[in-house]
Amino acid sequence: MFCTNCGNKTNTEDNFCGKCGKAIKRASVSEVERPSPKIEPRPTPPIRKEPEYIPPTIQRPPRNLEREAKAEKKREERKEELRKILEKERGREITDQELFDAEHWLTNYAKLMYDLAQTDFRRKKKLEENPKGFHLEGKGYTCCICRNSISDEQTWYDENGIKCLICQDALDKKVIPPSVASDHESWYSVHDFESSFFMKPNAVRRFVKEGLLKPRIIKDSADRTHYQLFLIEDHEGILPPKEVTKWPVVKFEKDGKDWYHSQPWFMHKDPKEVLGGYKILEYMSTLKENEIKQSYPDLSFQMHEGSKSILKIDSIDEKPDKPIEEEVKSEPEKE
Repeated sequence: MFCTNCGNKTNTEDNFCGKCGKAIKRASVSEVERPSPKIEPRPTPPIRKEPEYIPPTIQRPPRNLEREAKAEKKREERKEELRKILEKERGREITDQELFDAEHWLTNYAKLMYDLAQTDFRRKKKLEENPKGFHLEGKGYTCCICRNSISDEQTWYDENGIKCLICQDALDKKVIPPSVASDHESWYSVHDFESSFFMKPNAVRRFVKEGLLKPRIIKDSADRTHYQLFLIEDHEGILPPKEVTKWPVVKFEKDGKDWYHSQPWFMHKDPKEVLGGYKILEYMSTLKENEIKQSYPDLSFQMHEGSKSILKIDSIDEKPDKPIEEEVKSEPEKE
């Protein structure tokens, strides 16, 4: 290396120039230029362009105008047939709006029945592969015996219909016959005693305790009463067929339109005529006031006289002649 002052050649280990005495300055390692590493450029991947979406062309079948005309004519014929049925039933002309509403209701009802038939067909098809029965998937099912809401693993479906596991166990143990699931007209529930014989549950319990009624008791795994029912065949000469105590449908007029609702049978018939020959009539004559289902006080004036005696309704309360404000005792004014 050489002196930067006089150009004299020096050794690498010298700190001063031997000719001019100038201090020799050495470059630090950090000041030495190092060659930068060579970086190879990465290849840029090609940009993939999605092809433009072109919706498929829907090939619609050619319209068959003749077939459409025949279908429309058939529909009009059915509407006119429905109009005649409604006018014969109601005894007056049917408006176009009423006809439209009736047709709309029947169409939806037919679709509903078709869907139910399809569901029933699929279940019976699966039952061929599982003859002992199987669980149903989903929620919103109802036991056909106790009427409790059940879902998924709580359900059991077989040839006797949809049941909860407790009622199914009672069927397996022969506590109740299979006909209970399919024939609801062959037995009474505690609720049926209210609607058929206007008995409260406490009256039913008393008659069971006295041995007059013999329930079939369905119990759960904890040996508690889950449900009880009364077979008509177990009460020969005591309980009548359920058809005898069906509530009739009565027509009434409201807002210029005909409406229909059901009414208790004992509003129109004498219990002695309907239940004559069955011992349940004797039980009813022993009912106490707190054992009688009296849900229709406003309609008691319309009831048959024979029903009034059993329901212990002598007469309906008459409205007072005096105004209500005259009946209220005067109270001293508060300061």
